Amino acid sequence: MTAPRRTTANDARRATATTGRPSTTRNTVRPTLAALIGALALALLPGTPATASPDRPETRHGTRTTKPRTERVSTTPTNAEANGASRGAVISADGRYVAFTSNATNLTPDPHNPHLPATYVKDLHTGAVTFVRDGLSGVRISADGRCVGTNDFGARDIQGFVNDLQAGTREALGSAHGGSRITALSGDCRYAVYTAYPNHPADPQRVHLRDRTTGENTVVSHEPTPEQYDMADGSLSADGRVLAYRAHRRLGDGPDRDDIIVVDLRTGQRQQLDGSHDDATAGLVQLSANGRAVAYNVGTDAYVHDLRTGRTKRLDDARGRALSPDGGHLLYTDGATGTVRLRDLRSGADHFVAPHGGAEPGALTAHGRMAVFASAADDLVPSDTNNAADVFVRRRR
Repeated sequence: MTAPRRTTANDARRATATTGRPSTTRNTVRPTLAALIGALALALLPGTPATASPDRPETRHGTRTTKPRTERVSTTPTNAEANGASRGAVISADGRYVAFTSNATNLTPDPHNPHLPATYVKDLHTGAVTFVRDGLSGVRISADGRCVGTNDFGARDIQGFVNDLQAGTREALGSAHGGSRITALSGDCRYAVYTAYPNHPADPQRVHLRDRTTGENTVVSHEPTPEQYDMADGSLSADGRVLAYRAHRRLGDGPDRDDIIVVDLRTGQRQQLDGSHDDATAGLVQLSANGRAVAYNVGTDAYVHDLRTGRTKRLDDARGRALSPDGGHLLYTDGATGTVRLRDLRSGADHFVAPHGGAEPGALTAHGRMAVFASAADDLVPSDTNNAADVFVRRRR
């Protein structure tokens, strides 16, 4: 197995800033004692505004404060724009790597089918772009950016894969006969969660956990019942201990067709959340990396449930997209306007992200400091002229 080819930017010239001391002369006129006393008195007057130095950024509590800003990610190492549409972005927990799919053919020189999307990883520190072989959709990334999960053509059907960019390996998940979809990776890339599809369409779907160290595959979803038949959309905590997934009743009518199940994989304890009501479809968004909170959608509303306190917060007319690793922020789409917003679940404050766009589970870093999303808008950054959807990162500070 060959390692994915990494294309880096041209060797950047590092400009060394040379700081020199201002020259002084012995003939400089010394301020008089009266002038010094006058300046001191003026400074001590109440209500006298302080003048910030124009050469220094504003600081708050000893740290620099910056305005929120949006940057385009789906570009070449030399920052040229992509010649095709990009989407499905996720970001590593440290905020350094962004993985996404793209139909562009100019992001790296690696040959691939121009009619099918491929997966790329952008290093936000260096600008380097890595081509991940055969990655059509469903991108997931480990906490340190070492592993990227993708879904691609298997022997007979779509199959999930784990690409270890450091080791240069590509590992298939599940059986190629029935197909599989990767849905989550643990923080250290040891565990991969995937939905296994049966050989016969009438058989139920199952959620599996693969231990990539031992090679063991375990069915982690519960046994099917008429009310809970198909199991899918598994989401995993960073340490691989807590799993959330969706249980769906395929046949029959009536309410409560979907439920969200959370299971502690060490103790086997399961907790069921009331996923659907009034015949509305429910879907799992994401389990937080710390395993404390789970976000899901029911009908036209979004919910975030705190597994420790048992409290649930509801966002009306909202579509949840991603939950921050600490469970404190939800990236969502406003149902009325399509605006992408970030909700601080503790304070209830909303932060603007983009006028419209889409995002995937895994699109946030801790405390919602960085969010990645895809949008076809051409006015988010200067010189966006490719007439295609791009991947962007929104930095709050």
